[in-house]
Amino acid sequence: MTKLTGITTELMVDDMEKSIDFYREVLGFKIILSEPKSDPFFVILQNGKVDLMLYQRKQFAEEIPSFKKIPVGGSIALYIGVENITSFFDDIKSKVKIIQPLHKTGYGSVEFSCEDYNGYLLMFHEGN
Repeated sequence: MTKLTGITTELMVDDMEKSIDFYREVLGFKIILSEPKSDPFFVILQNGKVDLMLYQRKQFAEEIPSFKKIPVGGSIALYIGVENITSFFDDIKSKVKIIQPLHKTGYGSVEFSCEDYNGYLLMFHEGN
């Protein structure tokens, strides 16, 4: 059987500029690739070991036609590990829509969740 070597999430967005601003300014991501360089429709962002791709709806739907009718945001949740979750939560809680406040789970993880600019659910955790 083929061994899988990784996974990177690619999110469809309606407003690339505002989406980039959210991930850079609120979550500290850096752009590692932008296509094209000016007024991009596709970017790869990175923060530590986390890579994330953003793809403008128009161009994504040209590549994958079934995406024309799919709403942005919705039924995806990104589960992202962080260090020092309490101070991270304190740093961003006034900049995002908190869905679930900081709490300890029954399986020993400390978590909180929020929405990004497009309505995607971001679940941050530290521990298990």
